[in-house]
Formats: sequence, C-alpha cells, structure tokens
Amino acid sequence: MDLTFLMELVQKYGYVSMFIFNWLLLFGMPLPNEVAASFSGVLTEISYFNPIYAFISAYLGLITSNTFAYFLGRVLGKRLLDRLNRTRIKGTIDRFTQFMDKHGKMAISFSFFLPGVRWAMPYVVGANRYPFMQYMLYAYTAGFVWMFIYFNLGRTFPYAYESILQNLQIFLIALTVLIVGGIVLRYYFLSKASKK
Repeated sequence: MDLTFLMELVQKYGYVSMFIFNWLLLFGMPLPNEVAASFSGVLTEISYFNPIYAFISAYLGLITSNTFAYFLGRVLGKRLLDRLNRTRIKGTIDRFTQFMDKHGKMAISFSFFLPGVRWAMPYVVGANRYPFMQYMLYAYTAGFVWMFIYFNLGRTFPYAYESILQNLQIFLIALTVLIVGGIVLRYYFLSKASKK
C-alpha cells in the first residue's frame, strides 16, 4: 500500500493530519482503519512526533468521526438506514442490528474489533436512538483500546506493520464470519426449536 499521500499530509500538517486521516475514514477513504491507526504509531518511531500527542490526535479523529456518524444516524434515522440498506453494506447493518438487539451495550464495544461492522455501528446505534451517554461510555472506551493496540503495533514494528496488518485483517475477517455465522446458526436452531 502506497502511503506517500499520508506522508505528504503529515509533513504539511503534523499532528492535525493524524486527526484528519483517522476522521476521514468515516467517509470511505480508501484506507483500512487499522492502517491509519498504526501509521500514526509508525510516525512516532520514524519521525520527530511525540507518541502521546500523536495518539491523542489519532484517537480524537476516531471518536469524532464516530460521534459525527452517531448523530448523523440519529438525525437522519430511518431514512439513512433505508438508504444504507440499498448499498453493499446492507448485510453488515442487518448483522449489527441483530447483534445489538441480542447483546446490547457490549455489541457497541465489540463492534470496534470487527472489520466492516465498525463502520456501520455508529449509524445504526444513532438511528435506533440509543442514549448518547451510554454510547459514549462503550464506544469511546472500546475505541481507546482499539486505537491503543494498533497505534502500538505501528510503534513496535514500524517497518513490518503493513504485512502484520494484512495477516491480522484476514484473521479478523475470518473471526467476524465465524461469529456472525455462529449467531445466525444459533438463532436458526433456537427459532426452529421454539416452533416445535
């Protein structure tokens, strides 16, 4: 993956750029969230950036974009869900809605660690009018842990983090499929048992 564009942004805008490329992921920037988070950590090792300020900038970008998406979902509500259900993420939204109905608050936290679901989560939660203070508690805490893991992955392996992330993403996608498949199968067998 060519990160030249991000390097140019960093040279020009410094810490603000770390906020920007973690915030822009909300709008479909063609960059995996994990790469943006770990790239901020990489910059603290290969450049002059302070790790604490870099982490805060990246984390603020992540939670601001999530908060914006939550309120977008809350304001546009049903219309937004109807529109998103006509896109390629319909399945993701359906799975997250079912997961949220079943597991409630923990679904918000857990969704940060599932590729694809992480992107749809704040819209769905906002559209379902979930209380904002509870959303903040679970989303911001999980976002902090998620950012901490990937930021430090970038710091620990500044020259090998891309290959590590590729393997980790394959694992996380497989894990997501297994979890969603398990939930669907369990739901199927429980509904079949209740009919009897």
